[in-house]
Amino acid sequence: MRKLVSIFIIALFFMPGKSMSWGFQGHEYIGNVTWAYLSPEARAWVSAHLERVDEESLATMTTWADRVRGTEEGRWMGPLHFANIPPDETEMDMERDCPNRRCVVGAAKDSVAIMMDPNATEQEQAEALRVFSHWITDMHQPLHLGFARDRGGNSIRITYRDRETNLHSFWDTVIIRGKDLPEPTALAASNPLPEGASDWSAAIVSWANDANMLAREYAYDGVEQGSVIDEEYVQRARPIVRKQLLHAAQRMALIIEDAAAVHNGS
Repeated sequence: MRKLVSIFIIALFFMPGKSMSWGFQGHEYIGNVTWAYLSPEARAWVSAHLERVDEESLATMTTWADRVRGTEEGRWMGPLHFANIPPDETEMDMERDCPNRRCVVGAAKDSVAIMMDPNATEQEQAEALRVFSHWITDMHQPLHLGFARDRGGNSIRITYRDRETNLHSFWDTVIIRGKDLPEPTALAASNPLPEGASDWSAAIVSWANDANMLAREYAYDGVEQGSVIDEEYVQRARPIVRKQLLHAAQRMALIIEDAAAVHNGS
């Protein structure tokens, strides 16, 4: 079974068309790092909600929105995996870039609002946590905040090591593939959680702006249709990806801690 999963993940690199954000490896890695950060109280809160939506772990929960993409529910959520900021703008405008909150930023804000609502039912909390765990991880892949004109890099064909793929897929899976990601518990131990935000809704928009900036400065930099990606590009990109994986985990942990405190009466 493990071999089949590995073959599937590797195959994602060479699939044409739309790719899954961060690939399953990236999402689950973020989930595992997040879990390492959580207090016993927050872990208990998450575990109770995992049961309600039939998920075995926070790591697997992060992939749910991708696992259902071929279903009616998954297709409805399609626009919620990304947001686009125009090339001539540097900050997100919710009315312009996320009409009716139908983008990853609006979806993240809405799910956090439910998680923080003391009147939300246990089932509502569980379902909000399930989608939040995916939206927050999607938001930290820079090309999920890329440009509409190239579908966040999906339309830009590139070649790396004689293999053709698209720029979005390259950032989703290729840069993080391999065995050199730090062990989740060790990564959390060596990177203490920062202070939480006083306004999570505003923080989410700020993180989106940061991801868009990284897309401009690193993902798109020097790349055009048909580009051959060299090792210099990869060496510049890899630390950005690693930083975003860490930030996604830290921010997910901070929000979960706050949500658990609301519902535990802390």
